[in-house]
Amino acid sequence: MKHHKTAVAMIWLLALAFIAPLASAQDATAPATATGTLFVDIKPFTSEKELPKKVDKQLRNGGLEWGIRENQLVFTMVNKQFIDFPVNHMTRYGQNESLTLPPGEYRITGIGLEMSTGFSPQKILDRGAFVNENIVTFRIEPGKTTTLTIVPMIRIDRTFALNFWMPSMMATVNDGTTTTREIALNDRIGTSIAWPQYSGPLKFVAK
Repeated sequence: MKHHKTAVAMIWLLALAFIAPLASAQDATAPATATGTLFVDIKPFTSEKELPKKVDKQLRNGGLEWGIRENQLVFTMVNKQFIDFPVNHMTRYGQNESLTLPPGEYRITGIGLEMSTGFSPQKILDRGAFVNENIVTFRIEPGKTTTLTIVPMIRIDRTFALNFWMPSMMATVNDGTTTTREIALNDRIGTSIAWPQYSGPLKFVAK
């Protein structure tokens, strides 16, 4: 009987020795939580009208500040010190970035600025800043790449004050099959919320 118990114990030990590595191997090969990719492609600056050479050179060397938190992206022309959002990306015109994100619906908000005379940054903000809230939505699908293309462009119908040249950030989204219509993230439109009237979470308010 003693020998029988010993033999049974040995069989169990051998079985465990076989099962444990197998389970580890299965765990190692098990797929992680599915994610998708957002490819943010900032195209080189273009202009539909002739610009002063100095202005053209400055704009071609420009870039776009933006950030992402949870399911929201924010692209801002307003200095990030006035924004209560992690604006921690600065992508130069002609460059791109790739982000791995959980699947789901994402929203883009653009914060624009039309320059005006003012004795303080706050006055300039109150007169010229505005928010295009959730102006673009898109989805991230597991295992797929969604491309957000932004073309910084001086459009021929734009007028500028104080020689302050602000490109329109013309955005499209491609999910691999279709491309959305082009829309400017930072142009003032009918649904834009003027800075003094905006009371959402993106405005930094000193406490």
